[in-house]
Amino acid sequence: MGRVTAKIKVENIFDYFLSKRGDILSNQIRSLEIEDALVDTGSTLLCLRYEQIIDLGLLPLEIRKAKTANGPVERQVYEGARLTIMGRTCSIDVMEIPEDVPVLIGYLVLEGLDLQPDPKAQKVIPNPAHDGKFIMDLY
Repeated sequence: MGRVTAKIKVENIFDYFLSKRGDILSNQIRSLEIEDALVDTGSTLLCLRYEQIIDLGLLPLEIRKAKTANGPVERQVYEGARLTIMGRTCSIDVMEIPEDVPVLIGYLVLEGLDLQPDPKAQKVIPNPAHDGKFIMDLY
């Protein structure tokens, strides 16, 4: 088994909507691409470092308690991220992580994009139960 990573694009969703409305140009959308975000099914949200969050201009939402391997902590959660993996897009809250932790893709992201980790191939893949199509379960 290996480490599962994915290339992701994260955008400021408010900038994205301003661009769609014609208020700003598409090249003014604050965004970043990460080549090797770590898929972590033990994490809940998309987790980014503070510097990345500031670069994206995400808005603070609330402080939440989180369980970690080192015990409970409190982390700032931000709203306003638009995430794309393999051409599939969702909006998601972002939890701040320490600078020495890799960018994490949590299970809510995978569920929201109908993707799953393939440890053998060390990548994310479309949900095989949906024959490669982007399908959301509603039950």
